[in-house]
Amino acid sequence: MIRIENLRKSSWFNKCRVEQRADVRAMARWVLLFVFAVQLAVPESSWSQSTSVATVSGHVVDSESGDGLPGAVVRFLNQRQTVLSGTSGAFQFRGPIQLPDTLTVRLLGYRPLILAIQAEDIPSSGWKVAMERAPIALDAITISATREERLGNELPEAIDRIGGDLIAASNPAHPSRIANRIPGVWINATEGEGHMTSIRQPLSLLPQYLYLENGIPTRSTGFFNHNALFEVNIPQASSIEVIKGPGTALHGSDAIGGVINVETGSIPSESGGSILGETGSFGFKRALFTVSSVGDQDGYRLDVNVADSDGWRRGTAYNRQSATLAWRRSLGPASRLHTVATATRVEQHPAGIAAISTEDYEADPRTHYTPISFRNVSAFRLSSAWSKWAGSSLFSVTPYFRYSAMDLLPNWALTFDPAIWETSNWSVGAQARWHWFNRSENVRTIVGLDAEISPGKRREIEVEANRVASIFVDYERAGNQYDYDVTFQQIAPFVHAEWTPVERLRATAGLRFDLAGYDYENHLGLLESGRHKRPASQRTTYSQFSPKAGLTYEVAQGLTAVASYRHAFRVPSERQVFRQGSARSSIGLKPVRANNFETGIRWNSLDAFALEVTGYVLVKDNDIVTFNYEEGSRGSVNTGQTRHQGIESGLTLRPHTLVSGSVAWTIARHSYEAWITDLDQNFSGNEMELAPRHLVHAEVVLRPPGSIEGEMAISWHRVGSYWMNPDNTVRYDGHNLVHLRWNMVLSGRWTVLGRVGNLGDTLYAQRALTNAFRGDEWAPGLPRNINVALRAQF
Repeated sequence: MIRIENLRKSSWFNKCRVEQRADVRAMARWVLLFVFAVQLAVPESSWSQSTSVATVSGHVVDSESGDGLPGAVVRFLNQRQTVLSGTSGAFQFRGPIQLPDTLTVRLLGYRPLILAIQAEDIPSSGWKVAMERAPIALDAITISATREERLGNELPEAIDRIGGDLIAASNPAHPSRIANRIPGVWINATEGEGHMTSIRQPLSLLPQYLYLENGIPTRSTGFFNHNALFEVNIPQASSIEVIKGPGTALHGSDAIGGVINVETGSIPSESGGSILGETGSFGFKRALFTVSSVGDQDGYRLDVNVADSDGWRRGTAYNRQSATLAWRRSLGPASRLHTVATATRVEQHPAGIAAISTEDYEADPRTHYTPISFRNVSAFRLSSAWSKWAGSSLFSVTPYFRYSAMDLLPNWALTFDPAIWETSNWSVGAQARWHWFNRSENVRTIVGLDAEISPGKRREIEVEANRVASIFVDYERAGNQYDYDVTFQQIAPFVHAEWTPVERLRATAGLRFDLAGYDYENHLGLLESGRHKRPASQRTTYSQFSPKAGLTYEVAQGLTAVASYRHAFRVPSERQVFRQGSARSSIGLKPVRANNFETGIRWNSLDAFALEVTGYVLVKDNDIVTFNYEEGSRGSVNTGQTRHQGIESGLTLRPHTLVSGSVAWTIARHSYEAWITDLDQNFSGNEMELAPRHLVHAEVVLRPPGSIEGEMAISWHRVGSYWMNPDNTVRYDGHNLVHLRWNMVLSGRWTVLGRVGNLGDTLYAQRALTNAFRGDEWAPGLPRNINVALRAQF
């Protein structure tokens, strides 16, 4: 039974409060001085002679269709009044309103609107404020960096966004089928919907990415899972955003290699829905269902995703069920409540990536050594985001609840440390934000606080696994080797500020202070020797300041230069700290620290051309690595420094309404700078394994002429060669894959979609690695596969 003390009486927090009081005071002084200095530096203009108007009301509409646009942020700058447009696009300012003034209107997917308003400009009734849809040059709109709807060119971070239209058109059955089009992103497929991720890092299982759903971490920092995206409903999402490298001041631990934020399906302006049925190779079946109901004050959306597959390799079946329920309520002209509940259940065989020998890889890649392994996951998340505009400020508070449980028999450990892992944790937390804008909107400040408490537990049962030849066929349970409760606690104040001193230049700065730790209770007692050492019950704490800074400069219309520095860190996961293995001591593990420097250009030309090139250098210290010791056990230790550098390029072209194309090309080098292992192996100066020098994704999209609606796209995906071991003695040659997808509208309500993956039926490896004990191992990738779906709108 997990015991949680009252936070005000918690000895952990009392201890941290004493130890970190000076740091918190320094943080508070820094924030206050910064905000005060900015307000002094930017005086606000005085009002001119004005006319008083009782009320101002109107509708925000689409300039082409005339449809009302809900959710637009409408502001009178001098009045410091802000309202949101309602379901039909209606908005109203209650007077008296002093005119003239400047009216600004902003909405995701549309060009920002700035209007100088005189009293005589406002009709007595029927005033329509028309907004133009953003072309491709402005379509990179992000909310992940600051939790606001922002143009990507305004921010110094390298951020890419995939919109809901492209997700729906691609109908991805796996995260890799949609995310790998982003420069610098490589997500592979293990089995089922499992994955490993590489963003400015080699491909790995390590906790170095922050996965978000609607801006909230899908898991607590202490309970990282590299398969985090299979707990999220990707095919029914409204967008996927990736911040490459460390996150902003709004993001804490985990955000080293990158931040992936998935926004759940948006509630539309009208009631309706869709249903999709899909079938494919290797027994794949999927149904997607969406229904929305929209009223004057409330809007609802329900998404359901049910999938099942036999798997293309022997013993690799999986199934999943996901549901998302969203409720949006208008609480007045300037206040909203957005509540989202998501639930996911996944049953998967095997537990992870299933590698085989060179002989079997070449002769029969369907071979699978570990059909007895499994991974069963249950997850539930609930959040309710309240936001309110008050003058020049936006206040938001988002309390949330999380629960996740996973039963796992790791296939990779069956040969040396077989055990069933039973883990679970739940979290209660909140995100609080205060956004402040000055009257001329050239200064904005975000001050916030993140806090959560996450009790969890881990139990590991040793098993005796039996195999016939190379195939594991069954197992028997033995005794417990780990059984403990652990509570992760975190509190983090932060500040983020932006200043535009001249029209083309924008400076950003941020600072975050994280205070975190574990309260650990061992139920099996201290064990100081053997393969499964167990530390005594105790508390551990970590603290870290993370500064951020950046510049954007508009060189010419459509051409922006950017530069930024971001520091990040990563608290060790509960498994790294308390599942000690044979390590000398895991309790003393230090947080991983990273410093990221990047610069680049973004060049957009109306609706036909977009280019982004980013160069980066990321240096990590105190990296945590898990070693396989000679007696077969494992342990985690801090080891040295690594360096990651590269150039990420993305090009989008639309020369004609019937033809478009995109290319994502990454050149990178990942190296051990100072790396001497716990086994006295010196890899300093070597390149890191599982780190291709080149990643390429290119796609050409063709659309039929006339009144026919649809498209056909052919894509080429290249993973370059990489070393299979840190000694740099064995190399994987890389692979090239060609995919084809299409969709066609049969009528106003029916659409047929299809995909042929791995068109050339290429034999390739999702991961190729040299194991110190088993030799070269290859995890074969999916052969040629076909999926066909039918979607109906209602």
